[in-house]
Amino acid sequence: MNKLVLTVATAALAIAGTSSVAYAAAPKAAAKSAAKPAAAAPAGGDSQAQHAMLYLKVLISGLQSDKIEEPVKGALVGCIYDNSLGKITESMDKVIAENSGKISRDNPSELLSVMAQICGYKPTAPAAGTAPAKPAPQGR
Repeated sequence: MNKLVLTVATAALAIAGTSSVAYAAAPKAAAKSAAKPAAAAPAGGDSQAQHAMLYLKVLISGLQSDKIEEPVKGALVGCIYDNSLGKITESMDKVIAENSGKISRDNPSELLSVMAQICGYKPTAPAAGTAPAKPAPQGR
C-alpha cells in the first residue's frame, strides 16, 4: 500500500503538470452550444458530468504518467474497457461521499488511488505481521 501511495503521490506531480487535456473539437462544440438554448438537465446531472470529466482527466493523466506502474495502468484500462464512464463516476462519487473529509476531488493523487482500487488494482504487499527479508550477511 505504501508503494501505491508513493507511486500515486509522485504521479500527482505529473498530473498537476498536465492538468488540461486538449480537445480539437472544443471550439466548434462551444460555438454550437452557445447558439442553442440549454436543455434542462436532471438534478445533479451537471455536477455528475463535471465529475465524469474530472475522473476521465485523472485516468488519462495516470495512463500517460511515467510514474504510474504498469499493473495500475492495466487495471485502469480494463476498468474503462469493461465499464461505462457513468458507472465509474457513480462508483467514485459513492466512495468519496462515504469518505467525506478523507478524499478530496481537488487532489488528483487521491482520486487516482481511489480509481485504481475501484478498478480492481490490489497492491502486492507482504502479509501482515511478516518481517521484511533481511539481506544475506556478507563475509570476508
